[in-house]
Order: sequence, then structure tokens, then C-alpha cells
Amino acid sequence: MFRYRRVGDWYYVHSGDKFFKIRQGEGRLEFSGADKDFIRHFFSLDVPMEDVLSEIPLDRHTRRAIRLYYGLRIIRQDTWECLLSYLCSIASNIPKIQRCLDGLARAFGEEVRLDEVKGYSLPGPNQIAAVGARRAVPLLSGLGLGFRSRYIYEVSQQVDNAYLESLRNLSYLEAKEKLMELPGVGEKVADCVLLFSLDFVGAFPVDRWIDRAIRTFYFKGKKVSPREVKFFVSNHFGRYGGYAQQYLYHYSRTALGRDFFQV
Repeated sequence: MFRYRRVGDWYYVHSGDKFFKIRQGEGRLEFSGADKDFIRHFFSLDVPMEDVLSEIPLDRHTRRAIRLYYGLRIIRQDTWECLLSYLCSIASNIPKIQRCLDGLARAFGEEVRLDEVKGYSLPGPNQIAAVGARRAVPLLSGLGLGFRSRYIYEVSQQVDNAYLESLRNLSYLEAKEKLMELPGVGEKVADCVLLFSLDFVGAFPVDRWIDRAIRTFYFKGKKVSPREVKFFVSNHFGRYGGYAQQYLYHYSRTALGRDFFQV
């Protein structure tokens, strides 16, 4: 999730047509702008974490990650927003992704307010497609999206929320194949959309950071092919592989620090 900001001790969050604020108090969540059912669903508070964690194979890496970050959950994002976010993420970094998404929202979306905080909603695919290629692609490019501009415009022509939601009815491999038919969607982007918005919790997105962690933790830094890494994670971590990925990713980047990822 990329579209949030901190104001004081509140986090202001965009998700689809929602703009809400949330903070964690003493043993409880305080929020405004969304109802309790939405918050439970969005933050996966209905997921029995003890059952999930009991199925993640424990080794010294997963055990320490879970101990340090116990309670880490997978956010259920709006499906289109998730796809759009990860199209923006191709060959990019988090600050740039956030700038591009904010630019997209300002250019195509609508103003929203909560308290004195102003934001903009992300446009739906039809809002981008309606502009037409001759205007939309240069406008997207001017927001810093570069080569991703054409992908975003073409995808906006090919999908709507109903189509994306229908992927829930397919198997993991079928849904992934459908996503990868879209312009610009490779394995990582497809797995991110499946994990973070479509409840395929066995999906294990492999970007350069988690790839480095897997090679270091489980292959002792040896040179192995991307195919070997994918085969390992799909077989080793099981049906809750997406949760294992999140714990290992957060552990690697937070507990071990940025030096861990220096080549």
C-alpha cells in the first residue's frame, strides 16, 4: 500500500472510494471515515493469525521475523488501485511510486477531504480510458511514469473492477495467467495483485529485495537462477506463503537494515 500519510499521530489512508484516518491506541484501533466492517476487512482482522502462523515452516529466519513482528497482517487493497500501484512500481522505488500515484490522483481523480486534510481519489480505469490515448499517454508520461504510461492506458482500456474481482473465482495459476496477459504485468506485479487484493495468500511476490533475502537465508548466498528461487518459495512456504514473504521482507529491511541489501 502506497497511498497514506501521517498527520500527527493519525494515518490518513486512501483505498478505492474511501478516505479514512486510523491510529492504534491502548489495545484498540481508533478510526474515522470508514465503518468497522471495512476496517476489519481491509486490515485482515478477521484472519485467525494463530492458524496462519502455525502453517509457516519455522527456521531461524522465519522464527525471528515472526517473533519481532508478530501481528503483521496483509492489507486487502482495492483491486484496481493495487494493479495500478504495481504498474507504477515497475523499475521504480517507493518515493517515486507515491509521487506518481499522487500525480495520477490529482490529474484524473476527485478531491476528497477528512477533517482539514485534503487528498485526491485515484481514477478508475474508465476515467483514464475516456481521455483517449493522444491525451492520456503524454499526460501520464508528464507525471514521471515514462514507459509505464502506455501500460497504464492500455490496461485501463482492457479491465474494469468487475473483471478484476472475477479473478477470485479462478485458481491461483489461472488468475495469474489472466493478469499476465495485460500489458506490463509480469510475475511480480501479478503476484502482488493476487496477494494484496484478491486473497490468494499463497502468492509469493519476488522482487529484488526478497530475492536477495531468499538467496542469503536459504542458499547461503550461492548463485542460483530466478527459476530455482521461484521453485523454492512455492514449495517451501506452503499455502500461506504470502504471509511468510511479508514477515521475511519486513525483517530483512527493518531488523537487518539497508546494508543487508547492498550488492
